[in-house]
Amino acid sequence: MTSMSVRVDAEIKARWDKLSEEHGLNASHLIRQAIVEKLEELEDFYVVRKRLSEPFEPVRAEALWEELGLED
Repeated sequence: MTSMSVRVDAEIKARWDKLSEEHGLNASHLIRQAIVEKLEELEDFYVVRKRLSEPFEPVRAEALWEELGLED
């Protein structure tokens, strides 16, 4: 594992410290978790953005249901 330095306003740091202390939270673990969640969100966003920027052929809903084996 490697370390990373992040600068935040004193107010944000105070809020973080207070919350961590009041609830016995591991601040480093929560920050790592928040970074991972944001990374996953951004990675998904850019995949969708790329796919939507490329031409695509619309598919009829009926054909999709049939292909999935869910037709009525």
